[in-house]
Amino acid sequence: MSFSNEWELAFQSGGHHSIWPWSDLISLYKRYARYWPSRPRVLELGCGVGANIPFFLAEKAEYFAIEGSAAAVRRLCERFPHLAPQLVHGDFIHHLPFKGEFDLIVDRAAMTHNSTDSILRAVQKLASILKPGGIYLGVDWFSTSHAGYGSGLPAEDVWTRQGYEDGPFAGVGKVHFSDREHLKTLFAGWDWLALEEKKIIREIPVADTLATWNFVARKP
Repeated sequence: MSFSNEWELAFQSGGHHSIWPWSDLISLYKRYARYWPSRPRVLELGCGVGANIPFFLAEKAEYFAIEGSAAAVRRLCERFPHLAPQLVHGDFIHHLPFKGEFDLIVDRAAMTHNSTDSILRAVQKLASILKPGGIYLGVDWFSTSHAGYGSGLPAEDVWTRQGYEDGPFAGVGKVHFSDREHLKTLFAGWDWLALEEKKIIREIPVADTLATWNFVARKP
């Protein structure tokens, strides 16, 4: 599985243009900041149009990102020209064109649009560019408690769905869901500092259950 054309079309059409940092990411970063230096070297996976970049710059991080959408990267380079050499258009499942190691890898739901095999391959590659004791900070990985896990169509494995015709997963290709044990399998051998499942029961306008995982895993 590589970057989905559905996401490129979504960014080109103006969809998924979040511009405010994600609050759960900020909370986890602040809570576990003692695990990295005061000016950490940070890699963000699937940064979109840069919602989290102002936060990391304010935190004095040395920021890098890899994003699969060419349209999103063009916009990023216009907004943050001084970061342009560090904002890479690419597919993190297959290639990580970065020199040196990182203190922190940040992923807000980017990995969740891949199959199990692709995620396992990516985690192995990412571990190779993360310093010993470095942190993987995952936000909004979809839980099997999410209503979306019971809809859509089967994909490569039992954890991955596709073909959504409506709702938040329409037009985004594959969607990967996890339970507690599956997450631990994906990050086998890592040390777990935090694992939290967040559930939202929506009643109006349409009954729905939204469920995601936030986690902090440390490379041994």
